[in-house]
Amino acid sequence: MTKTKETIYKVLTRLPLLVTLTAFFFMPDEVPVHFGINNEVDRWGSKYELLILPLVIIAVGILIFLIAKSLDKNEQHGSNNFKVCTTIGIAVLFMFNIMTYYTLYISFMGFQDLEAVQIDFFSLMAFLLGFVVIIIGNVGPKVKMNSLLGLRTKWSMSSEEAWKKSQRFSGYSGIITGCIMIVLSFVLNGSTSLFISVLLLLAKGIIDTVYSYYASK
Repeated sequence: MTKTKETIYKVLTRLPLLVTLTAFFFMPDEVPVHFGINNEVDRWGSKYELLILPLVIIAVGILIFLIAKSLDKNEQHGSNNFKVCTTIGIAVLFMFNIMTYYTLYISFMGFQDLEAVQIDFFSLMAFLLGFVVIIIGNVGPKVKMNSLLGLRTKWSMSSEEAWKKSQRFSGYSGIITGCIMIVLSFVLNGSTSLFISVLLLLAKGIIDTVYSYYASK
């Protein structure tokens, strides 16, 4: 991992906790911590509950790094899988960072109805997921055969050639799916954009799996 990439990784892992702790000085003691299906607050809680997500981010950052190190150790030639895994990790951490700051904004402003927020939560989630899927689609084809990362089916792992074809196809489908998800996040409002995005990801998984079968033949 380059110094720049390492710095970005560390910042994205630790910054949410630092920002949250700083925000405590300006937060009311009681903040909205959960919204119901009607987008209205259905539970208020202590501002200290806002620490949960930053702590989860630190745990996720450590976990992804350990997985990347494991992949690096088991890769016979080069450290391709380590680079791919940490790149995906940065994208995932970035997504969680935005979610943290969005949550802090809602809590600080004391919104009781998500529809009053200028940026729709579900549309934001669809956009961020689309962004992560595009990143995975770009770096996924570089993954060497392993037991943790990439499009892993009994067919894609049947040979080196099937693996390469499967990862390449999954990369293209990921970029296309991610772009559609981002467009949907602007076109559709509310939970519809996120719901359709999840369906698109499921469809992508099925199509990728079917392709890996044909690639093995």
